[in-house]
Amino acid sequence: MKGVTGRVVIGSVIVAAIALGGLSLAGNVRAGAAVALGLVIGSVNGALAERALGARISLRLSSLPRLGLLSVAAVAGGLVIGMAFTWLVVLGVAGAQVILVAVAARSLYRR
Repeated sequence: MKGVTGRVVIGSVIVAAIALGGLSLAGNVRAGAAVALGLVIGSVNGALAERALGARISLRLSSLPRLGLLSVAAVAGGLVIGMAFTWLVVLGVAGAQVILVAVAARSLYRR
């Protein structure tokens, strides 16, 4: 992994560990696991998008299958943890996208 993508994965894993630890200490391990799983799943989006940029397929054409795959992974992960926690996995995926935007914006600002 290079540059921005690597920082997004590292940032998402750090936030996932904090979420898991914090929610576990608060007494809800499954909620922490759900958010953490969502953050890890969502962190893969940047790497997949970066690969799509390097491929000979248009980014538009590759976006829908990529986002569909991430959505299916999030819902499946939530169902494994417990149906009541699925929304937290999706929230974690959204959190990873916020981290992606923040890291990318910081990278562009530094140029």
